[in-house]
Amino acid sequence: MRCAALLLVLLATGANAGPPPRFVLEPAERAYLDAKGPLRLCVDPAWAPLESVDASGRHVGIGADVMSLLSARAGIELRLVPTASWAESMAKAQARECDLLSMVTRTREREGWFDFTDPYIDIPGVIVTRGDVHHVTDLVQVLDEPLGIMRGFSTVKTLREQYPGIRLVEVDSYREGFEKVQAGELFGMLGNMASIGHALQGDGIVDLKIAGWSGDFTRPAIATRNDEPQLGRIFQRLVASLSPDERQPILNRWLAVRFDTGFDSRWFWRTTVPILVGLLALLAWSVSLRRLNAKLQLANAKLAESSRRDPLTGLGNRMHLDEQLPARLHLCARNGLPLVVAMVDIDHFKNVNDRHGHPVGDGALRAMAAELRAAFRREDDLLVRYGGEEFVVLLTGGSIEEALAQLQAFRERIAGAMLDAAGVPLQLTVSIGVQAVRPSAGDTPEKLLQAADAALYVAKAEGRNRLVRAPRG
Repeated sequence: MRCAALLLVLLATGANAGPPPRFVLEPAERAYLDAKGPLRLCVDPAWAPLESVDASGRHVGIGADVMSLLSARAGIELRLVPTASWAESMAKAQARECDLLSMVTRTREREGWFDFTDPYIDIPGVIVTRGDVHHVTDLVQVLDEPLGIMRGFSTVKTLREQYPGIRLVEVDSYREGFEKVQAGELFGMLGNMASIGHALQGDGIVDLKIAGWSGDFTRPAIATRNDEPQLGRIFQRLVASLSPDERQPILNRWLAVRFDTGFDSRWFWRTTVPILVGLLALLAWSVSLRRLNAKLQLANAKLAESSRRDPLTGLGNRMHLDEQLPARLHLCARNGLPLVVAMVDIDHFKNVNDRHGHPVGDGALRAMAAELRAAFRREDDLLVRYGGEEFVVLLTGGSIEEALAQLQAFRERIAGAMLDAAGVPLQLTVSIGVQAVRPSAGDTPEKLLQAADAALYVAKAEGRNRLVRAPRG
């Protein structure tokens, strides 16, 4: 079983090559932390082995060890806030009764309350089924089947957005999910590899197996209250300072299975070996597939770079938009999903070129592209330089209200920022025209872009530095 854990560690930490940056608190950060005192920490009390609270009230698990390492590194005192459930921990954090959460998946909804560090572990998703089920390589194969998933997890919404029509059944525990699979009420139980493996062994399940899948199920990060952004910056630097050599012992401790010298060998062969075989097969397939995908993606990227990428900003160009918009429009119309098309124009950009010259103008365009990438970071967010000083932002999934709020926040951030344009500080504003719809049969890419462009014209006519949403025609 330790081999499976080590393979999982390789998947979780393979991207963190090279030595970490040396961590030193800046004087302002030290003063902030000293004035604040102990930081109040909320956790999931029942998410073993990722994190939990033991019978003595101690925070234990991967998240606990990571937080202990980081707090010692920065000289930070953490004070655990007792809660009975993950829902209570989240509610307390949103009410600012906690300063940070140790293991949480980033979602657009949660960004309303928290700042997030980079994820510090990446655990693949698995599906547990009855023993007679063939290998499952993609959830598309089983979308028509009822699938169990833990209640309240952010992955419930993520999977429903990624796989429209998926039949998810929320359960209160892995044991409940396993029992429903055994009884034939569920085709399978979904979860991250660490928690599923821990639960299977802890419950002594012998008639179920890990049948495959391998989606990126769990990528936990540290979440900090976003009304104190300095706290988020400190913990982002702390997470960045973690080296693979520091993560490895933590992951080994909680993901490797240990046996007492007097264990029952018959129970070992009946329970552990099938789980081990399933994990090894899944992980070997996952590693091979990821390597193949990486090679294919690299080759495809090199071929497409010159024709679909704007050389100045690195964003997509109009050819890329012409390919992507029809496909996304069709997907959203077919599944009843919202589609948001935003035209973003830098106000008075001609003055920048006239006053400072084109090199500074080019620097301003690159700086604006960087701001767009920082603001719209989901994998499905499409960013395009449409021409000149005009950009297109294409958002799918989520809600229209969330997308409009995100665009408005971007406009406000640009208005309050000082951008570095080739070494020249510039204070710029943007005008935004938006067409946000749940597409119908009459919608075309041309109509959506024309409506967003017309709304942009209104925003500029009304004084610029504003967002205008096009009326639904």
